[in-house]
Amino acid sequence: MYFYTRFDKILTMKLVLTIDSDSLFKNDSKVLKALSGGNLDVVFDALSECIENRFIFVDYIPEKTSRWSKEAVDYFGLPGTYLKDAGHLWASYIVEDERERYLAQIDALERGESTTLDYILRVRNASGVYQTTGCKARLITDDNGKPLFFVGSIRNYERPDTIDPVTGLYSRTNLIYTVKRYLMDQDPFVVAEVGLRNYFDFNSMYGFDEGNKVLKQVAEWLQGRKAKGTFFRGDGTKFVYIVKEDEHTTGEVHELFDGLKDFLKNDITVDGLHTELDLCGGAMHVTDMSLDASSVYNSVQYAMAQAKAENRMELLVYNEEMQAKSRAHLSSLNKIRNSITNGCTGFYLVYQPIVAADDERLVGMEALIRYRDENGNIVPPNTFIPWLEKDAAFYELGSFIIRTAMNDAKRIIELDPDFIVNVNLAYPQLQRVDFKTDLKKLIEEEGFDTRNLKLELTERCKLLDVDSLRNDMIYFKSSGMQTALDDFGTGYSALGLLISLPVDQIKIDKSFIDDIEKDFPRQCLLEAITNCASRLNINCCVEGIETERMKDYLKKNFKITSFQGYFYSKPIEIDDFISWMKEYNNKK
Repeated sequence: MYFYTRFDKILTMKLVLTIDSDSLFKNDSKVLKALSGGNLDVVFDALSECIENRFIFVDYIPEKTSRWSKEAVDYFGLPGTYLKDAGHLWASYIVEDERERYLAQIDALERGESTTLDYILRVRNASGVYQTTGCKARLITDDNGKPLFFVGSIRNYERPDTIDPVTGLYSRTNLIYTVKRYLMDQDPFVVAEVGLRNYFDFNSMYGFDEGNKVLKQVAEWLQGRKAKGTFFRGDGTKFVYIVKEDEHTTGEVHELFDGLKDFLKNDITVDGLHTELDLCGGAMHVTDMSLDASSVYNSVQYAMAQAKAENRMELLVYNEEMQAKSRAHLSSLNKIRNSITNGCTGFYLVYQPIVAADDERLVGMEALIRYRDENGNIVPPNTFIPWLEKDAAFYELGSFIIRTAMNDAKRIIELDPDFIVNVNLAYPQLQRVDFKTDLKKLIEEEGFDTRNLKLELTERCKLLDVDSLRNDMIYFKSSGMQTALDDFGTGYSALGLLISLPVDQIKIDKSFIDDIEKDFPRQCLLEAITNCASRLNINCCVEGIETERMKDYLKKNFKITSFQGYFYSKPIEIDDFISWMKEYNNKK
């Protein structure tokens, strides 16, 4: 067995252990014996539970000798790849006010009161900067139950994917881990979230780049407050603040809100012109440490949604009355979340046809997720998708959607090799650094031809950094897939995106074409959009086609390439879709 510093590069060729020449223990027969043979298999089994782009370590307990990956040595500035009594040595790298909690876990391990290590702490790296890190490790015993190995990994939560590229604040990934950390520490805290009310209008008027500049200005203003807590970039135009609960907290949080409100009203300029933005927000004093991170975050968002719905430009604090109203909703969401972790039970896909505008032949279908509860009732997607997209469990659901859509599409592609299935991508998927790798693996496992797959960017995806989105689009296209901008004409969608992103299609939202025959300004705008798309060789699909009159009007007056809507069919399950398809094709 060749033993490298990266456990994902082990080559099983000989039952021999090779270690670095700088090891002080290379002649220690006990260590060599412990780290070879069948024992090593147990180590690898443990690592398979822990490894997740992390720094790896293995501690041989009888000799208090541990092996660390070279990456860990370089990043944290450790004395070497082999260390004596690393558990206590590591304490000197932890920020002082968190060291005692770490040592308590180490003492519990040494007394035999615990078999695992699980923490989120700030640890000093080789540059002297304290970074938020998490450790997961477990104890391995021999056949007689005697402690033999302690195996684990350390994850740096301040990697580039946990820092928002636009604002420089911690991203939502780090936000959730921070909430978990406070809950684990049994340390009461406050979470406050604020959102820019009229940012959509601002973004449409001034463009995507100017919108990002405003978000950056807000982040710089927040960081300049030198507050006691930590700021994060939430979803879209939202910012989150987390601070430990103390006698000053309530006043501090409200002062921050009022200060930011004044800043947005008085100090935002674009090209030298003054502009105003509104602010609303929600907050929660978390004193019940039995809650989970998702429940806390959802409660804060519920408070902010109430403030927005009631048009209250203030920080609304989550209270008992809100709790009573939201408890049933949160309970339902929790059941849906559990369904995901239980193999996505209750979830299924429906499909809506897409037809060519010129001859109305069937060219594709869009996959849409649905959920049926334990009583057989269908839960409307708009009641759970916006919440699930903010939950880590959504990533697993996203993979289920892609895999199922490809499998269902294969049945039609056998009949029509050019048929395309559209699958929506959500914000949490594109945020993940491993998404492209996971997508490629899914496609390879299903043996799916990428030319039959079109990925639609949903509205919130467009909140990501344009350069990151462009790189993703280039990757998808280079892999043979097509891409589309969904909900064009609403929210953040702007003509500038057509120039910035190499997409194949835009999809005009139904809300944009309602009453368009009577709305001259909207007619002018749709004409500009479709002409621009045509000049850029970008296809234009109009959603929400409900009548033949609407279809004929759009086809006659605008450069439309495809239609989708109830005029052709409502979203239906795959068996019904295939039956509908055969009947539709026979009529043509």
